[in-house]
Amino acid sequence: MAQQAQVVAGLKAALKERGLTYADVATALKLSVASVKRLFSSGPLTLDRVDRICGLVGLELSELLERSNERARQSSKLSLTQEREIVADPKLFLVTWLILNRTQFGEIVKDYRFTERELLRYLIKLDRLRIIELQPGNKVRVLVSRSSAWRAGGPVQAYIHQRLVKEFLSTHFNGPQDEFAFHGGSVTPMALAQLQRVLRNAARDCAEIVDRDRTAVAPRSGVAVLLALRPWRYSGFTQLLRD
Repeated sequence: MAQQAQVVAGLKAALKERGLTYADVATALKLSVASVKRLFSSGPLTLDRVDRICGLVGLELSELLERSNERARQSSKLSLTQEREIVADPKLFLVTWLILNRTQFGEIVKDYRFTERELLRYLIKLDRLRIIELQPGNKVRVLVSRSSAWRAGGPVQAYIHQRLVKEFLSTHFNGPQDEFAFHGGSVTPMALAQLQRVLRNAARDCAEIVDRDRTAVAPRSGVAVLLALRPWRYSGFTQLLRD
């Protein structure tokens, strides 16, 4: 029953992410909306129906199960103490960043200036901080969500803004592989909510692309994606506003 609850929660989250409703599910399953509500509240959801709903939201069943399991095991945001310890040591921050991006032990030693012993010390520290669970063979199980681990306005976000984002935005984005778009305007609360949903979906899609690409055997290069949205007016405009 616990596993079914995880699957149902995963389906609900996927429907919400894509802006789909129980009415859309009812159409796909050829049921009434009331029947769909009962399925989601008390079940049972058969494997065939789960598979058809996965098709509706554009997920493979294996992806849904992995996301459900990950959601079930992930903890809440890190504490201030955890974040302060991470940013106090640039090497620990790098290892944390790499591990949250599913970089394997051997890859880190191969690509960065860490000895195996030194890297293991940092993994032990992350295990102590309850960010990972260190397993035999230097394998890790991540205990926090990469997309929501950092506290809003916390030490890690401040570190990222002051260093990574500042450096990332110092270019003109005019290279052949660069993309840059900047749009602004006055919108209603409904449109603002839609923009937030689009960015959340885009962020999730970007993370999933990176995760799937981990298994590809091909030359690799570093990449960064920045998605941002906030109520904002350019200061050069606001100073010209009437009182």
